[in-house]
Amino acid sequence: MKTVILYSTRHGATKKCAELLKFKIFGSEVVDIKEQPGFDIEPYDAVILGGSVQAGTVKRELKKFCEENRKMLFQKKLGLFVCCMYEGDKAQTQIQMNFSAELYESAVATDYFGGIFDFSTLNFFERFIVKAVAKVKENQFNIKEDRITKFAEKFK
Repeated sequence: MKTVILYSTRHGATKKCAELLKFKIFGSEVVDIKEQPGFDIEPYDAVILGGSVQAGTVKRELKKFCEENRKMLFQKKLGLFVCCMYEGDKAQTQIQMNFSAELYESAVATDYFGGIFDFSTLNFFERFIVKAVAKVKENQFNIKEDRITKFAEKFK
């Protein structure tokens, strides 16, 4: 099965997760849709979409890609993931809020893979928000490799 993992990232956590997922799904490719916004998914049997959540939303280019490729995505085996610092129901809500109900329902696998607060990659405003809203004062690296493994097993 020819699989592509398309992602959109702000500071690199989603890229890291997409790369980890690639090694668990044999023969898959990883593409940053910011670098290749018109990427053609037609030759692929399966598509996995992933995005980082900041202030409750994934990046614009991921939403735009989903809208522009909506019909074709329904013809593919589909997986969805987000990178966020929430867990449990709050994290699951982030997936549901950032992908249409139709895409969410058609996905064979959905999950959250954790996230990273790396202050060296954040600008002043982002650092301020993280400290004020998330109450985080130091770097946090919270990628959930076990969730990535379970997602890959479910998706295969």
